[in-house]
Amino acid sequence: MDNRLLVFLATAREGHITGAARLLNLSVSAASHQIAQLELEFSTPLFIRGNRGMRLTPAGEVLFVYANQIEALWQTAYREVHQTAEGEQWVHLAASHTVTEFFLPSPLGQFRQHHPDVHIHLSMANSADVISQVETGRVDFGIAEGRIGHRDLKVTNLWQDQLGLIVPRSHPWASRTAVSVSDLTEVDLILREEGSGTRGILDQALAHHGLSVSALRVNAELSSIRAILDLVKNNVGCSVMSWMITRDVPEVVFIPIPDLPLTRRIHLIQHPTSDIRPAMDQLIRTLVSAARAFNQSPTSSGDH
Repeated sequence: MDNRLLVFLATAREGHITGAARLLNLSVSAASHQIAQLELEFSTPLFIRGNRGMRLTPAGEVLFVYANQIEALWQTAYREVHQTAEGEQWVHLAASHTVTEFFLPSPLGQFRQHHPDVHIHLSMANSADVISQVETGRVDFGIAEGRIGHRDLKVTNLWQDQLGLIVPRSHPWASRTAVSVSDLTEVDLILREEGSGTRGILDQALAHHGLSVSALRVNAELSSIRAILDLVKNNVGCSVMSWMITRDVPEVVFIPIPDLPLTRRIHLIQHPTSDIRPAMDQLIRTLVSAARAFNQSPTSSGDH
């Protein structure tokens, strides 16, 4: 891939040439030279320089779209050439924390049982990073929850489940069948970090009521689901999580919040230019089948 495009992409993403140079292990002058050469070739400025960094011009915005596609294709080609030369079938995917820990183990095990010759490389990240990995072609596809908000990505609905308040079994509210939005302001909360799908859904749901997380008593914001569960189990605070996560944890109780729109949809995300190889197609079919069975079960529809 053209080094000038690599510098261009890094600069656009970092917002300044210094960050791009550091990311690519270049001197600032070398990175600036690459951008200047690219602007010379296109005969137009690609960035607006300012005291606060660099932002794309309209021409730069157009190039940014195509450069992302070129990078994704190059990453895919590089990966597939090496794998073909080695005579192996690989599928690379990224998934959010919730999906990796609670939704993927069973279908991946089923897939490996029927396709032992296919190697799976799975990376776990928050939803925002999963989308980034799909956009840049670092993975064949991603699985994440919440709104994707990228019209240039191919999105397939997979699982659907419900978020609610989880409390320790010793909590005074443990016998409740529901709580309200106002109730959330009365308890200490341990939430997922910004950028996670779970947090995004909560933020959007609160916004419907003219609220934000800043109105709640938030004790911690963590990326580890297990850590949040352990803290809730030990009565450090409550949290907003999926019933799927808590259904096999007897120390905590899931309580619905009917007046908050907390239905979560989990999507399979693909780059529009990615080719569907046989092994990849087989894995996607397995995931779609597992999600369909889950969504049709009584518990997934809210009968907890």
